[in-house]
Amino acid sequence: MKPLLVAVMLVAAAMPAYSQSTESESLQQRDQKLFVMGGRMGQSDMGEMFNPFTATYEDTLVFGAGYQRYFFEPFDDFKVGLEVGAALRVDEQITGEGWAGIVGRYDGWVLADRLRLSPSLVFGGSVVTQTIGVEAEREANDGLPGDILFYLSPEISLSTLDNPNSEVFWRLQHRSGAWNTFGGGGTANATMLGIRTSF
Repeated sequence: MKPLLVAVMLVAAAMPAYSQSTESESLQQRDQKLFVMGGRMGQSDMGEMFNPFTATYEDTLVFGAGYQRYFFEPFDDFKVGLEVGAALRVDEQITGEGWAGIVGRYDGWVLADRLRLSPSLVFGGSVVTQTIGVEAEREANDGLPGDILFYLSPEISLSTLDNPNSEVFWRLQHRSGAWNTFGGGGTANATMLGIRTSF
């Protein structure tokens, strides 16, 4: 758990200094977002989970919340920032997950002059209090720890041009050792639906 805690502490320490150095940027480039979401853990691998209608699921429910802050916009309509979040995974037992990472988001797709479709991707680290379900089975089969793994979360969100500060989204929650480069056991996926507000 120490590598993830050190990474989170470094990010937290860097945020105030980085914020001060970018005070001249517009509010849009530094916007903040809060979100809540819920979903279900899957037995399928990541590729199969991209189609939530055909994926195979476990009984484990997931309820989470998170915070995003965007610091700069390197290209038109593309923003980069940080995300932190936490979730409860509820089955016969309750386990917890926390994650932190870099988020990139593109806001340039507009549909019918009314809707904005925004893909994004979060990459970072994930820690759980205990592996659960098929995640625990994979950890045992691999013989590698699954408590701290990489975190990867592709997402699609939808908002209206009239109310851009509120949106709904679908997210694939994925944690793995990335071919055993960091831990290895306990690969897990979940399909999540959520709502987000910006301020």
